[in-house]
Amino acid sequence: MAGGLLIAGHILWMRTPDTSGRGAIRNVVNFYSKDSNQVLAETSALMLLAAGLLFMFFLVALSRLAGNRSHLVLVGGIVFTVSLMVSAIAGNMFAITANSSDVFRVGPETALIAILLLDLAYGATIAAMVGAAVLLFAVWRVARESRAVPGWLGWFGFVVAVLSLGAPFSAWATPVLLGLWVLAAGVVLILNARVAQRDEGQSEPAVAPGTP
Repeated sequence: MAGGLLIAGHILWMRTPDTSGRGAIRNVVNFYSKDSNQVLAETSALMLLAAGLLFMFFLVALSRLAGNRSHLVLVGGIVFTVSLMVSAIAGNMFAITANSSDVFRVGPETALIAILLLDLAYGATIAAMVGAAVLLFAVWRVARESRAVPGWLGWFGFVVAVLSLGAPFSAWATPVLLGLWVLAAGVVLILNARVAQRDEGQSEPAVAPGTP
């Protein structure tokens, strides 16, 4: 669930206007003047915040598989979650304020605020992906040293981690790849839990009927 929300929320956030060119102010005003874009921004914020909350539950389960590298998984995951929530709030706060306030107007005089918040959100996304890289490298090492994590999942994470190191240039795309990895890892965790329950059931000694 966390992976799906991360992918959907980030794709919605990627629709925000370009703030690097000379026409940034015009792009921002045109984009946020539409009520539909303001609603989509609120939806994106809610999705990303929910993804961060659910990711914490996923993180606890994942750290159990990491063994002596669980501290790296936890630290990287916490950095990712906190930065993701900062990005979700900052990147969508302008639209949320414009949609909910009667005195805040979208115009050239307020567009600079939107540009500042969008740049802050992208910076937080960069920090989030650096934290994710620490987590993914730790899981990759676990996959190489033991069978607790499938090898394909470790190498998938390794590729995403390497791409995340170029976060200043790739943070617009790597959260989607991370979301796919989280979905795959979630399936592995569920399958492992079912296997463990089945093994526990088979290990219980048989008791003959009528035996006290």
